[in-house]
Parts: sequence; structure tokens; C-alpha cells
Amino acid sequence: MQNDNLISLLQKENEQLQFELNDLEYLINLREEELLMLKNKVASITELQSRYDQQLYHMEQLQVFVKEAQQKNIGAVKREIAMEEELIQSIAIEKEYYSLHEQLKSSMIALEDTNNQLSDAVGMYKKLKDMKNKIAALESSLEIAQLDNQFLKEELEEIKTAGININTAD
Repeated sequence: MQNDNLISLLQKENEQLQFELNDLEYLINLREEELLMLKNKVASITELQSRYDQQLYHMEQLQVFVKEAQQKNIGAVKREIAMEEELIQSIAIEKEYYSLHEQLKSSMIALEDTNNQLSDAVGMYKKLKDMKNKIAALESSLEIAQLDNQFLKEELEEIKTAGININTAD
């Protein structure tokens, strides 16, 4: 009987130990699931950190690009202003040319009238000759200014076209 009691006691202990073992295995499985979830979270955090670093690098590159574009734009604006000033000067020279040209026409008409009225045409001829020389010099200056004007217009168009390309790239 004692053996039966001992066996019965051992069976109960065995059942109790088996129950505790099952509880421990369940707890171990829970811990393993938690550990797996934590590993997945760490992997996710690592991936997010990598994406963040990439985006940060991309933003830094964009800032560098924007700074360079701003510097180019400032230079283009300065060149455009300088070309506009030269263009304004060319227009002023052209206006002066036309004004002098009109003065020449008036002088020539006056010369004709004076030749009819005065017998001393030598003085007027000298004045006419001087004005023609001045007009020839102005015509030469005008031709140079017109060539410069054309060149500046072409450069301005190129700059505007380049400016549009820069703005579209943004």
C-alpha cells in the first residue's frame, strides 16, 4: 500500500510538474513571440532610420542645388541689368543720331536758302562739311551701337531662355 501511495503521490507530483512545465512552455512561447515582435520593431526602426537618413541627405543635396541656382540667378540678373543699361545707352545714342540727322536736314535746307540769299557760301560749306563729318562719325557710332544692341538682345534672349530652364528644373 505504501507503494501505491507513493506511486499515487509521484503521479500527482508528476502531473503537477507537467502542469508547471506546460505553464512554463506557454510563458516561454509568449516571451519568444514578444522577442520576435521586438526584433521586428527593431528591424522596422532600422529601416525607418535608413529612410530618414536618405531623405535627410536628399534634402541637403536639394539645399546645395537651390543655393547654386540662386547664385546663378543673381549673376544672371546682374548681367541682365548691365545689358539693359547698355541697351538704354544704345537707344540714347540712336536718339541723338536721329536728332542730329534731323538737324542736318534742317541745316541743309537752311543752306540752300542761304545759298540763294548769300553770295558767301564758303563759310556755310565748311559748316556743312563739319556736320557731315560729325554725322559720319555718329553713323559709325550708331552702326556699332546697333550691332551691340543686336548682340545684347540675343544675349538677353539666351539668358531669359536659360532662366526659364532653371525655373522649370525647380
